[in-house]
Amino acid sequence: MATLKKRILQNISQTETVSSISETTNQSQEHTATTATLILDSKNQSIPSSAHKVRVVEFKTTYRRFTDFIKRLKTLKTLREYNEVLVEFTDRLVLFQNCIDDCITILVQHILDATDPLIQVAFINTLTVVEQQYPTSSVKHTNVLLNFGKQTKSIKVAGALLSYFSVLPMSLLIDKNALVRFAIQYSTNIHVRVQLCAFKLLSTFGRTTDLESSLKLLIINKLLQAIEHDDARVRAEALRTIVDLFKCKVGLDSKHYSSFVECLQDYYAEVRLAAGEALFLLATNAPDSIVPSGLSNDESSKLINEIFRLICDLTNDEAKIVRVQAMKMIGQLCRNGVDINLIHQTLDKKLLRITKKKAFIAKVEQLGSEMDDITVHDVTVDAQSASITAIGPCGALISGLEDEYSDVRAAAIDSCYDISCCHDVFQSKLVEYIVSMFDDDIEHVRLQAMRILGKIARGRVLSGEQVLSILTELLSRSYDIRSALHDVLRVVRIGDPDTLFKLFHRLVENIQRFKTDTHSVLRCLRELGQNNSAFIALLLPKLLPMHSYLDVQEPQFSKIDHTCALILVLNAALHHPSIVSVLPDYVFRHYRYLRTKEPELTPNLQTSFSRVQLTKTFDVDTSLPVTIPSSHDVFERILKLSEQSQDLHPNDRQKFYRSLAAELHKVAEMDIDLLAISECISLYYEVLAVITYQCNTRNCLKALSICKHLLTVFHGYSEKQLLVFQELHLYCHLFLISIQTKLTTNVRQRCYKHIQWQRNQLKLNDEQQKDIDEKLLHTNLISYAQQYISIMSKNVLSNKTNFFKANDPIRMVSVKFLEPESNIEQVLEFLPGLSVSISCLMNAKNLDRQQNINIKVTYLDGQYCLLPINDDNIRTLTEDNSLRIDSKVTFSHQHWLRPCYATFSVVLFPTRSQCFVMDINDEFVEITRPIRVLLHPKYLRHRLRKKHSIDEQSTMSATTVEQLDIADDDNDEHETEWLDETGVDEEETGHMDDDESEMDTSQDDEQIEYVERRKTPDSDEDEEMSY
Repeated sequence: MATLKKRILQNISQTETVSSISETTNQSQEHTATTATLILDSKNQSIPSSAHKVRVVEFKTTYRRFTDFIKRLKTLKTLREYNEVLVEFTDRLVLFQNCIDDCITILVQHILDATDPLIQVAFINTLTVVEQQYPTSSVKHTNVLLNFGKQTKSIKVAGALLSYFSVLPMSLLIDKNALVRFAIQYSTNIHVRVQLCAFKLLSTFGRTTDLESSLKLLIINKLLQAIEHDDARVRAEALRTIVDLFKCKVGLDSKHYSSFVECLQDYYAEVRLAAGEALFLLATNAPDSIVPSGLSNDESSKLINEIFRLICDLTNDEAKIVRVQAMKMIGQLCRNGVDINLIHQTLDKKLLRITKKKAFIAKVEQLGSEMDDITVHDVTVDAQSASITAIGPCGALISGLEDEYSDVRAAAIDSCYDISCCHDVFQSKLVEYIVSMFDDDIEHVRLQAMRILGKIARGRVLSGEQVLSILTELLSRSYDIRSALHDVLRVVRIGDPDTLFKLFHRLVENIQRFKTDTHSVLRCLRELGQNNSAFIALLLPKLLPMHSYLDVQEPQFSKIDHTCALILVLNAALHHPSIVSVLPDYVFRHYRYLRTKEPELTPNLQTSFSRVQLTKTFDVDTSLPVTIPSSHDVFERILKLSEQSQDLHPNDRQKFYRSLAAELHKVAEMDIDLLAISECISLYYEVLAVITYQCNTRNCLKALSICKHLLTVFHGYSEKQLLVFQELHLYCHLFLISIQTKLTTNVRQRCYKHIQWQRNQLKLNDEQQKDIDEKLLHTNLISYAQQYISIMSKNVLSNKTNFFKANDPIRMVSVKFLEPESNIEQVLEFLPGLSVSISCLMNAKNLDRQQNINIKVTYLDGQYCLLPINDDNIRTLTEDNSLRIDSKVTFSHQHWLRPCYATFSVVLFPTRSQCFVMDINDEFVEITRPIRVLLHPKYLRHRLRKKHSIDEQSTMSATTVEQLDIADDDNDEHETEWLDETGVDEEETGHMDDDESEMDTSQDDEQIEYVERRKTPDSDEDEEMSY
């Protein structure tokens, strides 16, 4: 009772305080609902004059953490205590999200009440963190803090307030002009940090459209004054702020050109970097403005040409970041109308050599008499070349391609692409320079050069030397390098037939060494055949076994080199009709199969030539068909046959469904366009075959697995199709419930969720709802399942396939392992304390990035773990819009004590929009076959050998034992060296764990037998652990 009376008195005192404040301020609207809260200290009832703008209401006592936070703030005294509490508050900010407005009000009140500037700065920094995590939460306190900032005399507090104002959303602020004036006030402060904060605030609010024009002009003037500041940080920040304003078309004027030119001579690299970007924005927005020429004050030229010369000068800057930016700007300026003569100078090596010689002569002349022993050889300089700028654009792009840093070279390659897009006359020279970059030491530079060459070299002829540079990189271990080269070869032409023949053999070798490149190389051969048909006609006797009048042995079609030759020759026949007349007879038989198997790679020769031409050569009109035209007819016929199943006996109907599913599998193999829809309906028929006749628990679980596959792997269903598969899934669940005596909670929850979803769908579709007894549903689910099955079976088993059509946009997700392709035969051995990983390269088609894909690792005991694949490891291929997944599986040493097999595969989780009935955490579908690998701890192998050698020592003489030890050392040379270097041999050092020292010896005996069973009779002692 005493506690309750105390709380009532506190509430009365708080309401009296609120009423007294409302009377003194004469604010009649003070009693309206608000989210702000102010807690008055019972010891100090006085309110400062600056706090009358904060509304005071009675806070709710339900926020326990909030009240504890307030109590802790009242007990703090020192700055260290404040910092500790505020840091803890920001770390646990998510716990205060329900009362974030009240927390902000408390922080603002302590900022106003505190007398120590350092404590005020701590609260302002905390308020900034809160605003960054919860935007727009403290906007209503902006005016109060702005007035406080105008009154404060502390520079640290002003800097903290400037940083806080810079994170506020501009769209919700009312008085932006006041904030800009506040920032301008501190932009000329003597403290550097305060100036930097003011510039950041000006950069944020100076880009707003509703700002006064006079203030915008004042901002530009203040920033131009700051360019001449003594501190380099202020100069750099001022220039960066000008660049941000220029990007928004604020303050753009060519009269500032001279100020930025002077900044290019600054010793601070950041200043030169920002000045160059400001000049670049001036050139792109006002290219035709007239400015004094840099060569002589009497002449004048266009602004963009003068800035182009200055940017070319920056390519020789000592700072790498300045050179990188200058190289990027050269290409972008060329797109905006730079004089073509200046562009030509950037690509001229002769001008670059002349400029270097002139610079060397000038340097020698400055040395004077001290360097009399240096003689300058005769240097002939053309009179016209002498009038060119001393440095400027002379060989600027060439020097960038030869720079010591890879980032500069990559930027120069990008500029080459920009120049080629706007000036075709330089493309042949640029192709030569870019091909020379294939010999670069850095991989990403070579890759960038290859990608740029593929864009600019379309239809151009590559010489033999240039193709040889490509041949050396076709066997690179990098997939990206090889793929980029294939893209280049698709668009270029080869200069001579001998080089083309060498290129063909190198592409075949590429496939034989890297199976993952098969599809990419075959597509490359298709384009090579079409682009170089005349040379391929000359190379026919080398590519295919043929004779003018004798029969030749028919090559095996399974060999990849013969398949490559066929694709190359048949595509060349499209543009060279004489090739068809000399082809051997076996080529047309192989063509028939190849056209069916690879329709995208094999051309349709029947539509390319007239009937008269084809009948002259082996009756090609009948032997060169298009893709099988009856695939769609077969598909439609199967759908019509399925409607006849209702008249059959359940046993015959089950066989009929299985035969239809087998026929649909054949249709999927015949036509790739019908692959997804055929596989989908085939699985649908398999489910019907399972649940139609004599369905037991095992068959019902199989049907559920197929339904899960239908709802996870396939996409693009219409609403009606999705409803059919969902209803089929529910039917299988209920059928399983009806034949089981016990129910798990998981199954019960799924059925409830699915039934509720189906009711909502029926309401949305305005269909007649099924009569469902709610009490029966919640009391006895088995009885409900038996009752509901009889109702659902009429719809589920009716087999209405009229909702399927051949042109439905149904897609099937497929993932294929490229590396490794099959089980890993090599034993993966562990080192003590380390781990081993397997690199996995996969190709995925029709995979939605929203779907969760994982790698499932399964062990012998049945346990498994899921390894997620991040989006960073997935990239999209431009050739067919498929996804390339580059990941790895890592095994830890501490979980393996003996050799053991493990398998890994790719599993796919369903999307909630399509399959939300399932529990996302445990429902997944395995979409690749498992790959098996044998893991072997290396230290256990060494221990077994050591134990075996100890047993032999007891029965053999000392001399024999010594010889055996030498032989063992020879066999285990690498293993012994490793043990000597690391010193981790447990038995020699005596640091074995207790668990390992007490290990049962029977396990070791079993391990030796396990190894001996796998030894071959002819195996050497070096391979005594072969598997």
